Amino acid sequence: MVNIIIGGGITGLFTAVKISDAMIIDEKENLRNSNASLWSIIPPLCGKYFNECLKGEDDYVKIANEYGIYFRKTFLLRKSEKPLGGGKMMDKKEIKEIEPSIDLEYAEYFDNSLFIDGDELLQKIGKEFPFLHAKVTKIDVKDNYVESIETSAGVLKGENYIITASYLLSDLIGNYVKLIPFKGHLIIAEPYKKLNGIVVIGDRIAVQGKKMYLNGDSKQDSSMDIDFEEVKKTISTFSELINKSNLEIRVGFRSVSENNEPVIIKPFKNLMIVGGYRFGYAIAPYLAEKVKEMLKG
Repeated sequence: MVNIIIGGGITGLFTAVKISDAMIIDEKENLRNSNASLWSIIPPLCGKYFNECLKGEDDYVKIANEYGIYFRKTFLLRKSEKPLGGGKMMDKKEIKEIEPSIDLEYAEYFDNSLFIDGDELLQKIGKEFPFLHAKVTKIDVKDNYVESIETSAGVLKGENYIITASYLLSDLIGNYVKLIPFKGHLIIAEPYKKLNGIVVIGDRIAVQGKKMYLNGDSKQDSSMDIDFEEVKKTISTFSELINKSNLEIRVGFRSVSENNEPVIIKPFKNLMIVGGYRFGYAIAPYLAEKVKEMLKG
């Protein structure tokens, strides 16, 4: 029997890559939250998980090279009233030398960040594994062992079951972990000016890929409606960099645990739940590796 992964976002796909023998169940075909991520791995923002996110960059580069996915290894410039520490403080002249498209009086510089095209990644990796679009309605457990799961497409049996934690699955996993939805927006624009690195101003982030990608807002909310005030703030922060016509705006959610820590639990002998970290894209390879380790016992 195959391993069944519930959740087809980046953590689910990376887990499938790590364990190989897997099928993926996802209720939605085109509304994965991973499609509305900034698709960046920025280790300095990962706090005590810096090394895990740094290692994650290597995993992304490996998979990008293997599947021909667009990526850029680059640097981070961050302007904030509260420096992260560990970076190099730069003045206006130094900033202009490496990032001539922006005008900042000062910024903290870090030499390691990564952007990878998330649309390409999800599409290409998703084709490698059996995908079932169905809603999981029940987990059938007997003697600390999951015997099957019930879905809108019928009853399925697997060897192991991995749930990539999402607040949308609260009916299934609410007894084991509580997740809080934080809504954010991904803004995709044509650039007027190009960036060499990733730029963070306050809580807003700009990343140069094939297009310009803007993000940064995060509020506890489960509504799919666009918050235009947040979108306006992001656009205003980087208004000189982008063409403000023909913007694409995507709404996505981060399912964050109550203590802001990654969820890595095993409620039953053959059931694992992983996720719950606010920088889910960055830590997905780490979570997938943890699942692989648990499967080995």
